Amino acid sequence: MLALVVVLLCCVVLLAVLVAGLLRSHADILRALHDLGVGVGDPRAAPAGPSTTSGTTPVPVTMGPPLTMGPPLAGERHSSEVYDVAGVTPTGDAVSVSMRNRGGITLLAFLSSGCATCAGIWAALADPAAAGLPAGVRVVAVTKGPQFEISADVRAKAPDGVLVVMSNQAWSDYEVPASPFFALVDGAQGRRVGEGVAPSLERVADLVRRSTADAGAAGERTRQAGPSGAAGGSVRLDGPGREADNDRMLRRAGVHPGDASLYPRRLGDVFAGAATPADRR
Repeated sequence: MLALVVVLLCCVVLLAVLVAGLLRSHADILRALHDLGVGVGDPRAAPAGPSTTSGTTPVPVTMGPPLTMGPPLAGERHSSEVYDVAGVTPTGDAVSVSMRNRGGITLLAFLSSGCATCAGIWAALADPAAAGLPAGVRVVAVTKGPQFEISADVRAKAPDGVLVVMSNQAWSDYEVPASPFFALVDGAQGRRVGEGVAPSLERVADLVRRSTADAGAAGERTRQAGPSGAAGGSVRLDGPGREADNDRMLRRAGVHPGDASLYPRRLGDVFAGAATPADRR
């Protein structure tokens, strides 16, 4: 009887060890697939409802957190920080790309060679203008490092003339949750002005066009104000700086606090000679 109990206990212990090994192996496989971006965050599976997943991309602004595309991103992200992208090319050469170039707009496309959705984006990168990207926008494709990507597969996917950087650190710096993921960097401001998951390059192009147009308007205002601004300081277009700039422009036009034009009561207070019959009574 005692021998039977000992045999049963040994069998139970062996089965427990076997199950633990299988669970650990399964967890390692899932972790490896997640790192490769396989089946993670497919934009086509994004939840429906009032969010940024609609067909119309909102106009990016120069204050607050950057515009996001696709499913909502975690609120604790360092969403405005920019980092230089350093790694190796698919041929093994070391490369570093600066994100703080004066007046330059850079679109970082975080892709994978094994991602089904990424395949169409790799092909679209061969002709960014056909996808609607403005001229002068620098496009940099970023994959995981050679530890997680096969360099030969990345070389086969990458079109000629497209800069590809294989870097695990870049994915960590930009807190990339899934692929394909895009980050739009304004080099003049040194900040991200847009980011998110998108299923195609065309969906990203409208965001880029609006951002570059906004940056051009900001540059025009800076040139009109002069190198040191309207009141000796640099012209800023975000937050309190924007309000201070507006106040300076109003004072230069002769509009001061309490001016009647700031509190119109009739149409004639806004447009001279446009009094209505009700104004005349």
